[in-house]
Amino acid sequence: MSDELFKRIDLLSKEKRELLEMLMKEDTVSETTYVAPRTPVEEELANIWSQVLGIERVGIHDNFLELGGDSIQSIQVVAKVNQVGIQLSSNQLFEYPTIAELATVVGINPALQAQQEPIIGSVPLTPIQKWFFEQNLEE
Repeated sequence: MSDELFKRIDLLSKEKRELLEMLMKEDTVSETTYVAPRTPVEEELANIWSQVLGIERVGIHDNFLELGGDSIQSIQVVAKVNQVGIQLSSNQLFEYPTIAELATVVGINPALQAQQEPIIGSVPLTPIQKWFFEQNLEE
């Protein structure tokens, strides 16, 4: 964090804590030269990081942890990334903390639509269904 950001901030109110967090995020973002996403995967990762971290612009060389990312936010990122068909784990996010590094190791899975065919014939009851019917409950 640069010296000009060291200001006397009384941390008694929520607004002032939020101001400090905002100043720290702005400083972290400005330390790295912004490089725009080059591929669709990098673009998708940058958009998701931006949403989860609450940062307007995320470059491909920005470090997830240095941007304020934590384990809870990593779970959110992984869930959103997996929803769009990119296979990613939390371990990968911490091992490769920049978008440029992540884009080289993530797997791309096209969204599969599972089709449910009609069930024909008899189907055995599940154990909980068997238990339920054995109770002979009155209506």
